[in-house]
Amino acid sequence: MKSLTAFFLAIIFSFSLVLNANAQDAESIWLAASTTSYKTGETIIVTVNAASATPIQGFTFQVSYDPECLRPVNAASTVPGMNGLPLPQLSGQVDGSYASTTPQVVNGVLAEIRFTALRGCETNLTLESAALAIRNESGFAAPMTGVTIGETTVALSISMEKGTQEAFQAIPGSVLPLDPPAAAPKSIPGWAIGIVLALLAGGAIGGFMLFRKQPVVATKAATSSRHPRVQFKRGPQAGKNFILNKVPCLIGSDPRNDICLNDANINSHHAKIFTNNNAYYLMDLGGGTFINGQAIKRSSTPLKPGDVVRLGKSALFVFES
Repeated sequence: MKSLTAFFLAIIFSFSLVLNANAQDAESIWLAASTTSYKTGETIIVTVNAASATPIQGFTFQVSYDPECLRPVNAASTVPGMNGLPLPQLSGQVDGSYASTTPQVVNGVLAEIRFTALRGCETNLTLESAALAIRNESGFAAPMTGVTIGETTVALSISMEKGTQEAFQAIPGSVLPLDPPAAAPKSIPGWAIGIVLALLAGGAIGGFMLFRKQPVVATKAATSSRHPRVQFKRGPQAGKNFILNKVPCLIGSDPRNDICLNDANINSHHAKIFTNNNAYYLMDLGGGTFINGQAIKRSSTPLKPGDVVRLGKSALFVFES
């Protein structure tokens, strides 16, 4: 199961963002919208697009939005054979990932994302990151190199005038719900892992060695249930569990940390987990830390089972007791 789920982890959490490119490059991804003026209550549709001379077997994207102005509804791929993996959504960010058991040629729309306009405002949608996935020479799933990012921002103008909700025809393919969870999300459920297995069984796509191994000084993965643990869903340590058998637990890009994250957006000493009165707490050390989408800059907050923690732009783990 670990080797099969690694494909999705690869295309979700591995990407290279190159700016000042255009959508005419040989391998490129960009964001677009057919219109940018809407009324309150109307449905907004934007598209993630790509051009690739090489057939792909998956893609991923992250689009940021203002939750005060927009509410995400769903996303669906228009590429035949592309199926989606439901992921825990964070407020202010659409996180989409799709994969196919067979290579697909793409030259146009990869996916449509739908939002509802909540009120009158001037706002932007921004393509924060994206990647195309292929099977490499070793037969493993890997993000395609040399892919450039074209247009990353769509500016929207939403008037206060009440609009009419239009009835849009359903998009063929796997539709992903995008509503941020009302409560703290748990880890990816077993039925979602089942989807991954079903999607990739025919493709015989194994795991991959995308990131070089990072040293873990004092906190190591283990099977003991006597201590809480953090389970990384995104970032350099994606797919790994770390038992908190030593606290405080320091997290950052410096190899001397208890959990090392080799990521340009992670500070050398980014955050730490500590205990007080038999409770666990997360402290931000100045690197940009979020719990369930809420920033805790240079402060600490209690950690509860199921809390989703984001460090920097992309590293993400779930706290489990």
